[in-house]
Amino acid sequence: MKNYSAKEIRNIVLIGAPGTGKTTLAEAMAFEGKVIDRRGSIETNNTISDNTDIEHEYKRSIYSTTLFTEFMNRKLNIIDCPGSDDFCGNLFSAFKVGDVGVMVMNAQNGWQVGDEIQSRYARILNKPLIGVINQLDGEKANFEATIEGIRAASSVKPVIVQYPVQQGAGFNSFIDVLMMKMYHFTDENGTREELDIPAEELDRATELNQELTEAAAVYDDALMELYFEKGALTQDDIRSGLRQGVANREIMPIFCCSGKRDIGTKRLMEFIINVAPGPQQAPKFAATDGAELEADEAQATALFVFKSQLEQHIGEITYFRVIRGKVTEGMELVNSRTGNKEKISQLFAVAGKNRIKVTELSAGDIGCTVKLKGTRTNDTLAAPAAPVTVEPIVFPEPRYRAAIKAKEQNDEEKLGKLLNDAKYEDPTILVEYSKELKQTIIQGQGEHHLNILKSRLSSENKMEVEFFAPKIPYRETITKVAQADYRHKKQSGGAGQFGEVHMVIEPYYDGMPEPSKYKANGKDITVNIKGKEEYDLEWGGKLQFYNSIVGGAIDARFMPAILKGIMEKMDEGPLTGSYARDIRVIIYDGKMHPVDSNEISFKLAARNAFKEAFRNAGPKIMEPIYTVEVLTPSEYMGAVMSDLQNRRAMIMGMESDKGFDRLNARVPLAELYRYSTSLSSLTSGAATYTMQFASYEQVPADVQDKLLKAYTDTDED
Repeated sequence: MKNYSAKEIRNIVLIGAPGTGKTTLAEAMAFEGKVIDRRGSIETNNTISDNTDIEHEYKRSIYSTTLFTEFMNRKLNIIDCPGSDDFCGNLFSAFKVGDVGVMVMNAQNGWQVGDEIQSRYARILNKPLIGVINQLDGEKANFEATIEGIRAASSVKPVIVQYPVQQGAGFNSFIDVLMMKMYHFTDENGTREELDIPAEELDRATELNQELTEAAAVYDDALMELYFEKGALTQDDIRSGLRQGVANREIMPIFCCSGKRDIGTKRLMEFIINVAPGPQQAPKFAATDGAELEADEAQATALFVFKSQLEQHIGEITYFRVIRGKVTEGMELVNSRTGNKEKISQLFAVAGKNRIKVTELSAGDIGCTVKLKGTRTNDTLAAPAAPVTVEPIVFPEPRYRAAIKAKEQNDEEKLGKLLNDAKYEDPTILVEYSKELKQTIIQGQGEHHLNILKSRLSSENKMEVEFFAPKIPYRETITKVAQADYRHKKQSGGAGQFGEVHMVIEPYYDGMPEPSKYKANGKDITVNIKGKEEYDLEWGGKLQFYNSIVGGAIDARFMPAILKGIMEKMDEGPLTGSYARDIRVIIYDGKMHPVDSNEISFKLAARNAFKEAFRNAGPKIMEPIYTVEVLTPSEYMGAVMSDLQNRRAMIMGMESDKGFDRLNARVPLAELYRYSTSLSSLTSGAATYTMQFASYEQVPADVQDKLLKAYTDTDED
């Protein structure tokens, strides 16, 4: 195949709710460009996209698939994205390298919450949209209702370019109000006749042409003047105005389609080539140093890796977009993250599972290579003489967490490697072993997201795992001043152990005054500060440690051991074994023995004194609170709010947004396990949410009592 220049390339991302027919439309596009000679189907598991065993099993897209087609001497790179929000990481990586989104809608279902969610992502990522109303040959197809749904519920303004002459099983024609022609399809292989608009449709077509012309003129002052002067615009003028409106994300041109019967595919591709922004018109890629990188093939080479994949018998496959310059076989580039050289031994244009060998790819193009040594998603490969780092993809925060372990203990080491492989392929899967919780915690976008991983581990690696509720990373702190002293004394022949520590502890907060006097346990304690140390704890919060020893009661050489004993006990809090935080400790007195005192004695004395003081200082358990934002159709708002309140949520605010309600709340992490599943059940899959850590706050008294009892029972066991 030929090497295409940036001006001959369009990079599009197919998005939309599940079941809208994105994969089938991609199949028709590949067929029209002669990349495949016959169209496959979802039912027969032979589409160019959706080509993995697990996608065949579920009959839906789970991973994004990169493919291309050649049309009108242009190359269209297409990334077919899954519709489920559990797999939204694919959309974020696709939109990093795609310049325009093609929003595919199901004419039988209208504008769905899944469409709105993905439209919202496009808005966040500043990507323009072209709309395709697909499945107009469906029994319940309703073009008009879909348009009204977009107008009522979407923040993107629809502008009709095509409308169907008839809908349902008889759908075989549409009117194109840009071309002012009727397109009639004579078979299911895209064969079309270009006809004059029938007399009975002329008024409606003329009216919609006028609306299209006005919409185009709005975004270009020169076109607006021309329109006022002549009362009409040429097709090229309309395209020019639409090009600006689309690029500004002001409008979404609407097209008619049946991907399954290859109706409307060619006209859609023609419009994308003529109007959609290409690599040279789309916003430039940003480098981490603030520079803007142009799609210029004369400049030094830079590639951005947007997807990494492991394939049996091949190994690592690296998908990239050429940001600038050209990449050729045998070229050596430098990974800006690792500093290592990578040799591009082979280059491929990607057509799903098929890879077509090429010798070079130019700026703006998308391709893949194999067997790189240490390159992964979000890496930049650049010419050694012109190093650069492209701004990385910012993936959404995880929304679902679970503890994971192998059913067979002997498989734990193997499981660790497989989970690392999963992270390599899908950066929205996060895995860590929590020393605090003594669990391996896995996080993803939803329960379905992690269940797919579990299914793959079982089917592909014969690894059986189980998920269970993760422990909560509670924190412990105090609410008042307390004093304690402890003597550690041990004599068992020979040198003994002796250390005595007297301390005061109190809650720490930013800006609090230095310690001076305390009254605790009936004692008046005066503090003379000899030394102060302050620590930002790795688990959050602070420890202030004061040496207030006078008269040499404890030698200064034992103070590090005392601090170590306190830190050890803060690492395993006295209440529930959770980390302690935000505490001030003053060591004001003690005793030592000229022979028997040593570091271990003072460490143990400090541990026990701290434990006793902590229990007398109004101890409180603190829990992680997350900010949760739910986007739901208005009719489910009451059920969503009621469910959150049952989860001890504090509702922070609500707002309506074109048929959808947005609800903000602060919710304890302990109440969010499997929330994605509950929300889906409550709203028939129509709602989505995001969650982000906010702060630690004290648990209610009844919850604290339950936690203390549970820890005591566990301790006894």
